[in-house]
Amino acid sequence: MNKIYFLLCGCMLCVSCRRGEPRNEVSDYRFVGDTLCIAENSGISKKIALLTVQSEPYGAEFTTTGVVKAIPGQLAEIAPPVDGRVLKSFVRLGQHVNAGAPIFELSSVEFFEASKNYFQTLQNQKMAENNYRRQKDMVQHGVGVQKELEEAETNYEFARKECENAVAGLRMFNIDPDRLTMGQALNVTSPVAGEVVHMNIVTGQYVKNDSPPLAVVADLSKVWVVAQVKERYIEAVRPDDRAEIQTDADAAHTIAGRVYHISELLDEETRSVRVMIVCDNTDRKLKPGMFADVRFIAAPKESVVIPSSALLQTESGSYVFAQAGKNKYLKRYVKAVTAGQNRAMITDGLQSGDVIVSSGGIYLPGI
Repeated sequence: MNKIYFLLCGCMLCVSCRRGEPRNEVSDYRFVGDTLCIAENSGISKKIALLTVQSEPYGAEFTTTGVVKAIPGQLAEIAPPVDGRVLKSFVRLGQHVNAGAPIFELSSVEFFEASKNYFQTLQNQKMAENNYRRQKDMVQHGVGVQKELEEAETNYEFARKECENAVAGLRMFNIDPDRLTMGQALNVTSPVAGEVVHMNIVTGQYVKNDSPPLAVVADLSKVWVVAQVKERYIEAVRPDDRAEIQTDADAAHTIAGRVYHISELLDEETRSVRVMIVCDNTDRKLKPGMFADVRFIAAPKESVVIPSSALLQTESGSYVFAQAGKNKYLKRYVKAVTAGQNRAMITDGLQSGDVIVSSGGIYLPGI
């Protein structure tokens, strides 16, 4: 009798233990082709939430780093164009100069020879031109010889070409031949208007044409902040988008900027592109070379936006689970721009009205 009693107790305990075991959810779903079908009362269904996708005005925002740079074309590094000795400086550090203003004066044998050649060829051209006109007049009045006229014309054309070449040689020194005098020293001028931000001009110093710049002139009233934008954010940045700049020098304030240019080249090492942001710098708070934090604020546009929790990732890319019917789901690959605020802008793969799994997608078995 006792044996029968203990046997019954053991059976009841075994049944009780089986009831306490976790349910095997493998039986709660099945695949029909690429479609995942979830059982009506499956525990998986209780772990997921659904969302009907809607388009809305959305402007992505994210932060990256950048470097302040002078705008090309508004900065000139002024170096000696030829070997020579510095005779005079016309500027001081911090001085504002106009385009074409002299920066320093240089005594140069090469420039002297170029000037001498110009005046000689100019004189030869005038003499050849006078002779040509005289021969032409004589032929017209019947007292000249046609052969001598042709020779005079050839000599004039040759002299004119030589003078043009001499003028081209002077243009290399940024010299106006009409204002040149014989023996004049070379005035090295600034090609841009701006402020003298660097100067290393020493009177009497002998310099060579490969010497470092003796002066730097820059217009820093506007500058670029060159930001590095990661590959996943590229689609969120467009020309004329707003940006806010902050530097360690004045972390309490932001400086407004606008996206000026987005590079077409991707840096393969950093997986980022260079984005140039133009900023007003009237107060000179931005110094070339400064590091800065850049916050991009894209202009709002109608976009499909979903919670970041709805996005799942594989080696093939980002995807979501889209509802294909009651308790039926399909894995759908999408192009997404993750741009902060725990949201993602979908640029391809979804449209308004689609129903997706907004959270709990990790509990759905892979397809």
